Amino acid sequence: VLLRHTKVKHQYPHDWRTRKPIIFRATPQWFASIEKLKPQLLNEIENNVEWKPKWGEVRLYNMIRDREDWCISRQRVWGVPIPVFYCENGEAVIDPKVILHIADLFEKHGSNIWYEKDAKDLLPKGYTNPNSPNGIFVKEEDTMDVWFDSGTSFLTLGGKQSDVYLEGSDQYRGWFNSSLINSVAYQDKAPYKKVISHGFILDPKGQKMSKSLGNVIDPNKVSNQIGADVLRVWVASVNYESDVVLSDDILKQASETYRKIRNTFRFMLGNISDFDPKINHVGFSMRGKLNRVMTLKAINLTNEVIDSYEQYNFEKILRLIMPFIINDISAFYLDYTKDILYILDENDFERRSVQSTIYDILLRLLKLLTPIIPHTASEVYKYIPHRDFEDIYLEDMPTKQKVEFEEYLEAFSKFEVLRDEVLKEIEVARADKLLSKTLEAKLDVTITKEIDEAIKLLEIDLIQVLMVADINVEVGHEVVVKVTKSNHVTCSRCWNLVPEINEDELCSRCASILAKRMK
Repeated sequence: VLLRHTKVKHQYPHDWRTRKPIIFRATPQWFASIEKLKPQLLNEIENNVEWKPKWGEVRLYNMIRDREDWCISRQRVWGVPIPVFYCENGEAVIDPKVILHIADLFEKHGSNIWYEKDAKDLLPKGYTNPNSPNGIFVKEEDTMDVWFDSGTSFLTLGGKQSDVYLEGSDQYRGWFNSSLINSVAYQDKAPYKKVISHGFILDPKGQKMSKSLGNVIDPNKVSNQIGADVLRVWVASVNYESDVVLSDDILKQASETYRKIRNTFRFMLGNISDFDPKINHVGFSMRGKLNRVMTLKAINLTNEVIDSYEQYNFEKILRLIMPFIINDISAFYLDYTKDILYILDENDFERRSVQSTIYDILLRLLKLLTPIIPHTASEVYKYIPHRDFEDIYLEDMPTKQKVEFEEYLEAFSKFEVLRDEVLKEIEVARADKLLSKTLEAKLDVTITKEIDEAIKLLEIDLIQVLMVADINVEVGHEVVVKVTKSNHVTCSRCWNLVPEINEDELCSRCASILAKRMK
């Protein structure tokens, strides 16, 4: 009598590819014991390998510690054969001489010979075994676990260790694992000095990207639409150690970052088009103090970026470079030096000094960014006048340098306190319709003694660098900035507001420059 009938809903393992329920069967398999190797394997993990991220060490250590015998056989129609024969009584032939003979055949003819020849033709000539009195043998039909195959790839290096093994975080149970076991068994050491693992790309909902779900963003399609370097900028801007989300909006942000880099490079190229470094280059010690400050900042940046590359911390690289490009180069240096580059005579010493600084920084930035945006770096490099090589790829990476003249950098930091306050007050004045542009501003400022000394040390022309019409400076106990509109007149050539202009509407500087050209 059936007393009750109910359905129970429960979880059950499914094949990840076909998504059908798995049937468990107990079948004969080949196993390799790693028990005797475990102490050495664990020692290699703990003491002789560097892990990034650090939790990778714990993950693989626990896997090896708790691992049972390794099932090395698979029931597939393809793969590397297991070189075993069976006698008439079912006993397996595991003879080193036979295995080496099969290895010689594989080396000469490839592993397919196992499937092309009968057992008697594969065995050494005249081979006999007491368990096969009639000389009948059967080949093993199982193939070797593919992780055993890939786990022996270290042999291609002839006993040398790889500097880095790089793969997804799923490989702690795969390639990282099998390579370590095989290498320790074969050569008593790990096959790698360092292991780096990365996460996976998720869709905007945090789901794993899958063709069957239709949520995959095709990298080839993205590259064709917005450029491969934009995609590389995104990859370099995320923490690859964890799973990361990718969407069209995120790629737009990467496009904006890339656009800022590219536009800055274009502007820098445009201002060194008449510059020949072999003729016009001004050495560091001969340049003005602010030019030296920018060069020192670039050297500092290089040192930090090189450290980040060596630590495989790519995310930090863009976080270091972008503020330098946006704030130090674009918003400050390239902005105020327009008055030098566009106005002064072509071969004016100060103009050539600025060009030398731009040239050095551009070349340095291209080298630092080549691993991230190689196509753009190569394109820009080919427009650099009188370059040393055919392509940026042939250039050496910048090396770390000791930063000298640190007092200049300290002084510049103090000057930036004044500049930040000036910019803030000018924005307030523009919002209040007091000014239509920065060049109209007249400043009355009070600065501290420290800032005053910094300005004098760096020999800063405040009107030119702050891009204002006039400035009165007093030394006090704190920074105070008052902005009013200047009553100066505009020079029709340099567009600066000056106390007076001549009949040609030129300031004295522009009139002098043009007079020299007329001679």
